[in-house]
Amino acid sequence: MTGLGRRFTAVLGTVSLMLASSGCVLAAIDAGHEGVLVQKPFFFGHGGVDPVPATTGRVAVAPTTEVIDVDIRPIQYSEHFDIISAENAPVSFDAFLIGNVMEGKSPELIKRFGPNWYTNNVKEAFRTFVREEVQKYQLFQLTTDPTTRAKLQDAIAQEVRTKLFDKTNIPVRLNRVVIGSILPPKGVLEQTAQTIIQEQRRITMIEFQKAEEAREKAERQRGTADRAYRETLGLTAPEFVDLRRIEVQKEIVQHAPSALTIIMGMERVGINLPPVSGPQ
Repeated sequence: MTGLGRRFTAVLGTVSLMLASSGCVLAAIDAGHEGVLVQKPFFFGHGGVDPVPATTGRVAVAPTTEVIDVDIRPIQYSEHFDIISAENAPVSFDAFLIGNVMEGKSPELIKRFGPNWYTNNVKEAFRTFVREEVQKYQLFQLTTDPTTRAKLQDAIAQEVRTKLFDKTNIPVRLNRVVIGSILPPKGVLEQTAQTIIQEQRRITMIEFQKAEEAREKAERQRGTADRAYRETLGLTAPEFVDLRRIEVQKEIVQHAPSALTIIMGMERVGINLPPVSGPQ
């Protein structure tokens, strides 16, 4: 046997002895997780990512195999923003991307995008989508219109699905996008509050004016109706006033308790009676 052959035999024997003495190791996979097995050759051979993930329980692997734990449950990734709105007013808010690695696809994810797939492949694109959509709206819409956030969430989610997840074929399922409360700086917030108060006052004054105009119109219509009634009866204005006084007193009697006394003055200033004739 040549010297090279003896050295190869010695190395092979050493490796065999190490493998025999080391044996396999156990890796625990929690519920809701998958273990991606990355095989690393000790001296020779080929390693790589096992296309079949390890599921819940314990799995025996060679000492040279790395187990990468992948959480396949929905995970929330948050980003903070300090940007400007359509009219260059600063706003601050948080945006959240909620997604989960597709079951059984964790080896593909690790092989193509690595364990830091969100930071390396999703984060900046997500931030760009959020920034571009928010900057389409003015400050007042962002901070006071309750429908604006819903529109933003739907638009950003559509961008993430079509332009990011579907385009790159990343094996992650987008659950939803959430936009937190959008707030301007304190000074702008106070100005916005004053604007809202002034707008409410303006609406209140408009409604008050409408009510006064309606009341005035009703009074005019009632006056017109009373004049027509008086003319139909052929009464003078004082006589009509006395008639209305009697009608009101009649209504009081009809709706009053059984024991009621009414004293009706008969003076000339109260009831317009014809003058009493003097002695003949």
